[in-house]
Amino acid sequence: MPLTTERKARLQSLGLPPDEEMIRRARAFALRAGLTYGEFAEMAGFNINTFRVWISGNYDRHHRRDSNTLNLRAAVKQVIDRYEFETSSPNSGPHYSTSEFERVRKSMWSALRQSTAFLVDGPPGTQKTYTFRRVAEEINASSEGRAVYVYSRIDHGPHAFLVEACSEAGIPNRGMIDQLVRKLRFFLGSERALLVVDEAQHLPLNTLEVLRQLLDMPPFFGVVLGGSHDLSVRLRNWQMEQWRSRLRRSHLLNGLTAAEAEHILVSELGPLAGRDIADAIEGASVEAVRNRKPFRYISARNLFFAIEDARVAAHEPVFEPAAQEEAIA
Repeated sequence: MPLTTERKARLQSLGLPPDEEMIRRARAFALRAGLTYGEFAEMAGFNINTFRVWISGNYDRHHRRDSNTLNLRAAVKQVIDRYEFETSSPNSGPHYSTSEFERVRKSMWSALRQSTAFLVDGPPGTQKTYTFRRVAEEINASSEGRAVYVYSRIDHGPHAFLVEACSEAGIPNRGMIDQLVRKLRFFLGSERALLVVDEAQHLPLNTLEVLRQLLDMPPFFGVVLGGSHDLSVRLRNWQMEQWRSRLRRSHLLNGLTAAEAEHILVSELGPLAGRDIADAIEGASVEAVRNRKPFRYISARNLFFAIEDARVAAHEPVFEPAAQEEAIA
């Protein structure tokens, strides 16, 4: 789009960040989103070559000194603002503070402030991921430090894990293992930093050892490991003695209490009969195994599925058999 005098004045009135800051944000956004610069340029509506020159910080070398980057900065900011707004808060909607949420929240803040490690062990539906991401957002919105959330996949090797951690932190993610460790230390070491590793039972021993390196050496990251009971069992193995000695506390999650589940049901659906509440809680209860013994718990995930089903059913039309026969006749 041509930069007319009128458009230039309007863009200047927006108070766009200067090139240096906008380039930093664009690079971090591309890393987090996994975008190539070609894809980013296309989303912003700019020529790939122009975009590459700009994001490399060399725009002034190839253009007249009196030209400017208002159009480009505005387009890039629009892309970043749109998708950061749409994806940055996966925990929209009402928040119900449970006893387990508060305990894990307290430990996450302690891990950040004291550079210690905590373990969170819970079967599916005990709100591990929800808690991790919500508290990480809370930390990042504060002035106390930085939380980086990493979701582990099966056999997540040390190099791939560190690439993912750097990407989530919005810092350069190329290099060998030692280089990536140094990058995490350099870019996050000026403030308190917390690594939140979800589904950590998928991490092999060599990846856990690299993670321990971040915990053990300056600038001392805090670490929260979350996963299923397999993780707790593995950490009891003799090979994991170094990790066990560094875990300040382990949280064994048991799901919602009946009182918490009832409070959520009534808050979401309004007054309910006691029988309906009991049926909903029973339907949301599942079995898991811990220490080779089965235990039953109320899954928050299943409870919210039941709430959504109830809402859908309340809005579905009810057809009376007699009315149907009359219509056919």
